[in-house]
Amino acid sequence: MAQLLNEIEWSEPTLSVVHDTNWEAEVKADIGMVPDIHTRTSRSPWLRRTVLKWPRYEAKEFPRKLADICCLVAAQENACRYCFGVARSSMRLWGYSERMISNIERNVQMAEMDEKERAFIRFSRNLSRSNPTPPKNDRDELLLLGFSPLAVAEMAFVITNHCFVNRVMTFIAAPPMDELERLPNSTFGKLMRPFIGWKLRKIGWTETRPIEGNPNSFPRVVQKLIGLPAATAMNDVLKGAFESDVLSRKLKVLMFAVVANSLECEFCQAESHAMALECGFTEEEFNTALATLSSTHLSEKEEKLLAWTRETIHYRNVPIQSRVRKLAQEVGEPMMLDAIGVASLANSTVRLAVLLG
Repeated sequence: MAQLLNEIEWSEPTLSVVHDTNWEAEVKADIGMVPDIHTRTSRSPWLRRTVLKWPRYEAKEFPRKLADICCLVAAQENACRYCFGVARSSMRLWGYSERMISNIERNVQMAEMDEKERAFIRFSRNLSRSNPTPPKNDRDELLLLGFSPLAVAEMAFVITNHCFVNRVMTFIAAPPMDELERLPNSTFGKLMRPFIGWKLRKIGWTETRPIEGNPNSFPRVVQKLIGLPAATAMNDVLKGAFESDVLSRKLKVLMFAVVANSLECEFCQAESHAMALECGFTEEEFNTALATLSSTHLSEKEEKLLAWTRETIHYRNVPIQSRVRKLAQEVGEPMMLDAIGVASLANSTVRLAVLLG
């Protein structure tokens, strides 16, 4: 059974705060405050924007109630202390009862939920867990229960979206938002709950721009989301990650390849293989890199990050946080931060591709 909030082990932050006045002004204008995590991700333009936007993605093709639940379930399955606390408190402020939240956490069969809702919770748990691979039979069950293919695609995106954020927060060991967690049970929170809940809803985010040009990285994943705001959101993040110059493109391609190989995703294996050849790898060099997690195409620091990537697929909080802290000292925090983003994105992209492919 997944852990409850007070059972999750969590260390001190692994990366330091870096203040960027312009960025913090933008964050405050967007959501009305500057949580600690937005200062620890500030050095990476593509990652900081994803961490700001993706958790607030508003689903269009399936009910808001299910989107709220999947945020809680994903955080619990990934044992993300930060996201679990935020999701739990937000649900309380949106009017969900403590009993309902507790039942979801304990995976109790709830009479007040219909079969479609229970199937969605199973889908959310299994896709978040993804051990060993995402559950296509759960996807098929949702289709049989009447959800459209587009709705199921958006469900999968939202779940893997939260899993991306869960990994980033866990690897950084983002400090829990204690004030928000205390708010639902405070006198002020109880009196002002409807207003606070409304304010939280107001900062929801959706993407209205169409995709510009053809997707360049993992196009089939993006194409499976066409018709949803998620398509542009996913394309923008992949583009931002691969255009960033903090890590070499060769390292990032290999990081995706390691995750694709471990989760046996045929599409992402083929895509990362083709990208590696375009980067200058020979067939033998690419296969050797996957087998040994090292390459003559990488620097010593990059080889350490490639070896770490495999650890991000299945992990325990305190050991992975300790590992990140040590690696950050060896490779430098800017490289470590971008590696956290790329590894988290690779895990989400591959899981999404396995499910929708």
